[in-house]
Amino acid sequence: MSDNGNNQQKPPRRKGITSLTLEWLAEKFRRTERIKDALNRGTYQVDSSEVAKAMLNNEQNHK
Repeated sequence: MSDNGNNQQKPPRRKGITSLTLEWLAEKFRRTERIKDALNRGTYQVDSSEVAKAMLNNEQNHK
């Protein structure tokens, strides 16, 4: 607390590129592990609409 009685909070610290990259990598790893586990259990199901969206998006990017 400052001398004049104001209780001002600092804005939250912005995350650096390294932190964001590590978070992205960690989520990618967790997602991969969930898919591998589902494949091993035989419970993995493909979301056909997501596959179709990705294919269309990829096709549009290559034109």
